[in-house]
Amino acid sequence: MDITTLTIPPSPTRRGKILKKEHLGLQPIELVNGCGEEGIVIDSDDIHLTNLVRMHFLYHFGHRDLEGIVSDYSEHAIMVNVVNGERKSYHGLDEIRGAFQNIFKQHPTVNSSFHLKDIIIHDRNCMIEWSAKTPTQSFPSSSEKIVYDTHGKIVKQFLNCEAEDLEAPWHADD
Repeated sequence: MDITTLTIPPSPTRRGKILKKEHLGLQPIELVNGCGEEGIVIDSDDIHLTNLVRMHFLYHFGHRDLEGIVSDYSEHAIMVNVVNGERKSYHGLDEIRGAFQNIFKQHPTVNSSFHLKDIIIHDRNCMIEWSAKTPTQSFPSSSEKIVYDTHGKIVKQFLNCEAEDLEAPWHADD
């Protein structure tokens, strides 16, 4: 399959054809609650999965839509989160739902940001890089590996990030 590269704006670290989102068939997503994808680099062999990844992070997470985000996973999915070296595993939809309930509490819709930086998709395997900031923590560079099944559901997800506590609460208008 051909791999499509999207860079908005051009990135000096990647080469490839530079196209506008609308030329790739990417769905427009309402960006709220500090979510963004400006400057994102996308290398993908599957635009449908690219849109699913973007919906997962920017729409479901961005809107703190618990049922929407859980619906992205297969029934027996496995999610492994490693934050500051501490590993937690979640098996199945009930445990994943509980994990996101906690994540949403730590990442409120006010005074938080989430920025999708990089998406690489090949053969239903995804690598995603993002950064985020909450009123009390910063996540300067985080990465996730996601494996999708043939139905577009997440079967495995591995998150690795470093969270830095902020000395003073951060506010979006700072």
